[in-house]
Amino acid sequence: MFHIIVNPQSSTGRGKSKWEKIEQHFIKSGAAYKVHYSSPANSIEKICGELTSTGEECTLVILGGDGTMNAVVNGIRDFERTKVGFIQTGTGNDLVKGLGISSDIETLIDSILRNEVVRVCDIGRVTYHNRSSILDVFTHKPLDPSSGMSQADRGSDGYPGSVRLFNISAGIGFDAAVCQQADNSKLKLLLNKIRMGKLIYISKAIHMILASPMVGMKIDCDGYTYMKPRTLFAVVMNTCYEGGGFKFCPDAVNTDGELDLFGANDLNRLNFFRIFPTAYDGSHMRFKGLFADKGKRIRIRSAVPLWVHTDGEVLCKSSCITVDLYPHKLRLIV
Repeated sequence: MFHIIVNPQSSTGRGKSKWEKIEQHFIKSGAAYKVHYSSPANSIEKICGELTSTGEECTLVILGGDGTMNAVVNGIRDFERTKVGFIQTGTGNDLVKGLGISSDIETLIDSILRNEVVRVCDIGRVTYHNRSSILDVFTHKPLDPSSGMSQADRGSDGYPGSVRLFNISAGIGFDAAVCQQADNSKLKLLLNKIRMGKLIYISKAIHMILASPMVGMKIDCDGYTYMKPRTLFAVVMNTCYEGGGFKFCPDAVNTDGELDLFGANDLNRLNFFRIFPTAYDGSHMRFKGLFADKGKRIRIRSAVPLWVHTDGEVLCKSSCITVDLYPHKLRLIV
């Protein structure tokens, strides 16, 4: 049985219509499947949690974008018995690019229908040691801790999400602030409708380059300590692309059992406009003020709380996070 999970809001509300076209392949194959549509009341995380909590083998086929897959990896309860297929229908494509997943529908469907694990991927984990300005993941608005959630779903401070998993990257500072600003922009929906959604991130990035604070950070990477007095941002990557194609860590591979660190410190803000385009091909490290490393466990402390993202999804601000690898892995059939 294939459990097809569709995010109707992916691809600017065209997720459902895209599934209806893809469904013909499943009908023709004769494979058994069941379709699950997500909604704010029945989230991707909730659907995945319920399907993977039975103790039985389960195959999930996901239609959505990078944000949808972030919800999937945070929803799965039994990674050892769960296989995942992924058909990109969102506006972002960092995960498929980073993994080298084919964009050809026929190829994807053939691989999914074989239902065999073809790659096993590392999963990143962020632990928030403190949190503030906590947001509702559906509305991107401040979250009321008294909302209808069980205590088991809450962190020690009464809010959800003391730990978040990620497939692509986790960042603190500038790049997370860009995501938070874009998610709250009314212009984003309009630009997505005309398939120019990336423009909102570019415009917010230009604004945040000038507006984001440069703060002191202490970064511990596998026992080596960096003291960075004026840091714009730090990002820990599991694959080589983030933010719509930026290759901040060109050597990042999500099968090597390590995470890649990249950041910018004491950077001339205007010089950033020269650096920004070179990050698309990964040639940016020649510029002064950038730093990189590789490790299994990275702790980042900042002088003030900053926005934090996982795969572009912003939950809260924090001034202390630890990023490491989750003990389990994601088993993909594409």
